[in-house]
Parts: sequence; C-alpha cells; structure tokens
Amino acid sequence: FDPDTPGCPDEYVEGTPYGGGDKVAVGTIVYECTETYAEHCPHRSPNHVAGEEAWFELGACTGSMAPTSSPTFDANAPGCPDEYVAGTAYEEGDKVSVGNTVYSCQGDFAITCRQYGPEDYGGSQGWTDLGSCTGTIAPTSSPTFDPDTPGCPGEYDDTLAYVAGDKVSVDNTVYECISGGNSAYCVVFGPIDAGGHLGWNKIGPCVGSLPPTAAPTFDADAPGCPPEYVAGTPYVGGDKVAVDDRVVYRCDRLHEAHCPHRIPGASSPGDDDAWIRLGVCTGTLAPTASPALDPDSPGCPDDYNPAIAYGKGDKVAVDGSRAYMCKRDDDAAFCNAGPRYAPGTGLYSDVAWVWLGSCVGTLAPTAAPTVDLEAPGCPEEYSSAAKYEGGDKVLVGGLVYVCKWDEYGAYCNAGPMFAPGGDNSDLGWIKMGSCRGSLAPVASPL
Repeated sequence: FDPDTPGCPDEYVEGTPYGGGDKVAVGTIVYECTETYAEHCPHRSPNHVAGEEAWFELGACTGSMAPTSSPTFDANAPGCPDEYVAGTAYEEGDKVSVGNTVYSCQGDFAITCRQYGPEDYGGSQGWTDLGSCTGTIAPTSSPTFDPDTPGCPGEYDDTLAYVAGDKVSVDNTVYECISGGNSAYCVVFGPIDAGGHLGWNKIGPCVGSLPPTAAPTFDADAPGCPPEYVAGTPYVGGDKVAVDDRVVYRCDRLHEAHCPHRIPGASSPGDDDAWIRLGVCTGTLAPTASPALDPDSPGCPDDYNPAIAYGKGDKVAVDGSRAYMCKRDDDAAFCNAGPRYAPGTGLYSDVAWVWLGSCVGTLAPTAAPTVDLEAPGCPEEYSSAAKYEGGDKVLVGGLVYVCKWDEYGAYCNAGPMFAPGGDNSDLGWIKMGSCRGSLAPVASPL
C-alpha cells in the first residue's frame, strides 16, 4: 500500500462523504476514491461490482495508520456556518454546515449546489468538504440590492414576458434576468422555480419598494399599437406586431424566417431570437402600405415550383400574391435546396430568398434561358462513368445542365441518385435550358 507509511486506513463505511483521493480499507485491501467518479464513493462499496469505477485498488495492508489531523474550517474565524437548507439558491463560495462538517459551493459546479445537498448522491460535484467546525460563525452582512436606490422592484409575475436585465423581487429578494440566449428561460421559469437558475441571477435582499420607472413607449411620434400577431403571416424583418393589444415586438431581420411561426413572448427558449420586445402601446396605428413588387412592371411572377432549378435573381410568387427573389450572392445555391428553403413557407426561407412584397395579376413571360449564346449547340450527353468539375455542361433529355462551382459540385460525381434530371439533381446540377445541334469540342487537357 505505502512502504513509507505502513498500516491500513479506516474501514469503508457506506454513507460517509468520501472525496477524491480518500483511502479506505476493506479487510486488508486498500482502495482510493477516484477524482472522476468521487460522487459515487459514499454509496458504492469498493469491493462491490458497482464500486469499480469509483474506487481504485492500491494493494494489501497490515495494522493501522496513524490518523491525520482533520482539516479545519477557518482557524481565524472559528464556528460553523448556517446549516444546509434544501431549496436555497446557493452560489459560488457559499458555505454551509451539515452536522459539524463545513462545505463550500464550488464555482465550476455551483448550479448543482441548488439541486443536491453536500451529502446527497451527486452532491460532491457542487460541494467541497472544508473540514469540521464547532460553535457558530458571526453572520456577515447580507448583500444589498442598491444602497443608492433602496427598495424592491416589482414582484415576479408569471404572466409577463421578461427580457435580459429585468429585475423582480420574490419574498424581499431581488433577481435579475440574465443576458444572452438563456434570457428566454426568464419567461419559462420563475426565479425560485426548479429551473429558475437557468434564467435568473440572485442579486440580494431588498426592503420597501422602488419608485416606478416610466414604461417604454412604442413610438412617441406615431402612438398606437400595430396589428395583433397572427401565426402564419409572412412577416419580414422590421415588421411590428402587438400581443394582447399592449406589448409591441419587432421581427428581427437576422431571423425573419422564424417570425411567421414563433409567437412573440411565448414561453419557449429561442422565440426571442425572432422577435424583439419594444415596449407597451395603447390604441391603434394607421396602417402602412405594403411594399409593391415593381411599380413599373406590375403583376406576379410564376408560382414557385420545387421541380425548377432557380438561379440568382429569379423571381417567383407564393399563393399568387407574394413575390420573392432568389438571392444574387452565393446563397442562391439554397434556392434549390428543398422544402426547408422554399420561399415564404420554409423554415430557412430567408437564407435563399428575399421577399419583394405583394403582387396582383401576372407578369409578361421572359425568354427561356439558353445554354450559351456565344457558342450555340449542345454539350455531350451525361455519362455516369465520367468525372465532372464545376462548370462542366452535360445534356440529358434535350436539356442542358451545368455542374455547380461551389462545394455542392461534389454531388456531380455522387452516383445515379444525383444524376442531372433525377430526383436529387438540384444538389449538384443547375438546369440551364434547351439547346440545338452540338458544341465544338474543346482540346483535351495535357
């Protein structure tokens, strides 16, 4: 076991709050509690099959070891901290006692201090054993909410849609909704709910009340509420809606594809990615005119057809009344990426398509695309045995296809399932149009 320190450590006792590195004996065999699975050491016997992960066998021993001195809590501030109380929102550095043993909440696992007691199964992840104590510690002053602005903010109300930075009070304790993506949990959980720590930070106690601050207004120059949110409406970035005729939200341009399907202020994490809360409103706003597709060329383009391979700048209509244009940058490749990218209805519509506005009637048809006006004729027939690169053109059924230039060009050589004109053709190939005759052959590469 240890030639320099002979003797056996104490016998294993189930329920003892063992930690990583603690040594015990079972008979004359010595075991050490592993750091990785230390939380299992108090409840899994070293010589049991379930304890193999928690305990590492060191070897045999004889006799007994001289006891080492127990760690002390704080020699300069003797006494025991408050007893552990289940359900308390403990934070990093908080100290509690269980019996005459002191524990400190660890920073990396502070969240588990609210879920498990120091001697619970799993408690060793959040709590560190500091040693024994006697008596009591003089209480330290509790943190104050704001000495310059005493008083409590409004009581938490589970009917309100809180956002990052909002402060509330619960039983004279102040909590603040955290910033970042987890602020959505402030709508899902209350500060003292089981999942409250996901969205709320505990600030400290308060007394009395704070003078009310002015509620944010929607628009001082154009008072009134915008139209009520209606699920399924093709909202775009910048559109404003009201919820419950009093709370105003604006569709975020970066996530506008989600605005038609995510209810502003709803209690689902991620909903606040689509809508930004602006404030409260009263009355109604005068409606603004919907954007027009093109005042010089009235009418709707052809309805969107998932079987057509669209290119940069192509315009389509949805439901015969809403016009979209395939983006003119590299994202145009997504215009043919399937139903999830379909204009107006796909979850990721805004990745590939730009909403142009509403339209009425039809547009005069444009000429069908040709393969190459400078070099008329048809390329060679597609062959599954050939190796194609970006820009290569092939002929299938009288139609010309070109292999994509970006990373999707790899699908041009991915087998029959991705052949031009097939069900998955649009992943690697762009349909150019029809052709006549043949193209002059190009020189073979050296």
